[in-house]
Amino acid sequence: MMRTAILNVMIFLAAASLSAGNYETTMKQAISEMYQSTDASELEALAGKFFRIGEAEGDKWMPYYYAAYAYISITFNIEDADAIDKHLDKAQEMIDKAMAIAPKESELFVLQGLLHSMRITSPTRGMKYSMLSNNALAEAEKLNPDNPRLWFCKAQNVYHTPAMFGGGEEKALPLYEKAAGLFDTFEPPHELWPAWGKEYNAEQIERISD
Repeated sequence: MMRTAILNVMIFLAAASLSAGNYETTMKQAISEMYQSTDASELEALAGKFFRIGEAEGDKWMPYYYAAYAYISITFNIEDADAIDKHLDKAQEMIDKAMAIAPKESELFVLQGLLHSMRITSPTRGMKYSMLSNNALAEAEKLNPDNPRLWFCKAQNVYHTPAMFGGGEEKALPLYEKAAGLFDTFEPPHELWPAWGKEYNAEQIERISD
């Protein structure tokens, strides 16, 4: 009987290990595909895949995080305000799920700040959503002031704020430069950690400095 119990434990541990390995492999592949794609249908399919992984795992925030980022990424390449809102609404649902699992994760508040900023599709939305974005980024800074994506998103917000309201290129440049330094020294906790922002941050520095 004892031997049977030990065997059952060994089988359970082996299955758990295999499941973890499958999770890592599946996530890596999907993340790689997401970063390389700009096609809305592909990104929506990947968002669905991340969502299903999240539902299967139950206790991991990253699948929902990447589902949200995939939906947000769709809005980078479209201009229709209603379509942008539709995809951002889906992204918000994913962030809410991730927040329920990891309410103190800086990366989630950065992503929330990015989502709010993408809601600014007209001047009438500027005040409301810039405030919401800045509030989310302020919370991200409390949780991890060394997060490079935090400073990149702060820089983006300042860059896109009219100079008459304290924004513009010159005000944004020091924030981009701070982000660049942190991108160079940031060590992700593991391979699945978010990695977006560094290249575009460098492009913005070059654009402003020229």
